[in-house]
Amino acid sequence: MTIKEIDTIVDEGVSLKYIAQAYSEIASLKVKKIRGAVERNRQFLEEISKVYGIIKAFAIDKKIALVKPKKRLSIVITSNYKFYGNINTSLINYFIGSTQELPDMDKIILGRGAVDYFRTSKLLSNYNEVLLKDDLPTPAELASLAQQISQYNQVLVFYSKFKSLLLQRATFADITAVSFYIKAFHIARLGSKAQNSKDKDKFYEFLFEPELPKVLQFFETQILTLLLEQTFLESELSRTASRFISMDTAQSEADKFIKEYQKLKGYTKRNLENNKILENYSSLFARKGIHDSI
Repeated sequence: MTIKEIDTIVDEGVSLKYIAQAYSEIASLKVKKIRGAVERNRQFLEEISKVYGIIKAFAIDKKIALVKPKKRLSIVITSNYKFYGNINTSLINYFIGSTQELPDMDKIILGRGAVDYFRTSKLLSNYNEVLLKDDLPTPAELASLAQQISQYNQVLVFYSKFKSLLLQRATFADITAVSFYIKAFHIARLGSKAQNSKDKDKFYEFLFEPELPKVLQFFETQILTLLLEQTFLESELSRTASRFISMDTAQSEADKFIKEYQKLKGYTKRNLENNKILENYSSLFARKGIHDSI
């Protein structure tokens, strides 16, 4: 390998390092910007989900629950873009492992990462593809997606959740609060059958204004959309943190790569210099031999 070829490779390594550094700095700023808001919303919406479950329990107990035509739906949220490390792959594997034994569940594959994977692997035979303009949906895209999922009794959203800057975890959220309302429903039924009227009234100390059907309708539309939107924000935060770590690692690897080729360049230069010295000595000895023969 010539010095010119080594210089070309080193220049490419330096360019890649600068690209990784730029991505890393952008990701760092973005994490700082959205982390606080996402984590504050997380706690608030978890409490809203519990309230949603209680409202469903009351509606079921009073036989006024909304009748939906479809049973269950699962959605996996991946990115349309690259340079996020293995976060999309880990999420897809978690999604497959969690849903492969549920053949009666409809599936929505969202994002270029998951769409390309399932088109290639052929692991799923029946699913719907959704590609957004960006990783975060526009209001119109969010409303359209919320309209699709509103037809299901249970909706599970699979996404990556931010734990710390170094740890992102694949998880899922039941945004229809089925897990909460099942528990609340059992409490309601136990309460209605209790012999002690005081125990019975403990569960039924709620007043709904406006009436329960309208409150339920509000949760089935507006609150469901908010819970869905939160999963997108969680995904964005998690992916951004993963990109920061991936690009930081890429910078370190680029530094190692550059140093290795700089060492190789040094060895190549010394070899060239040694060869020149040997050639000079060879020339001197050749001239001396000719002179002696004369």
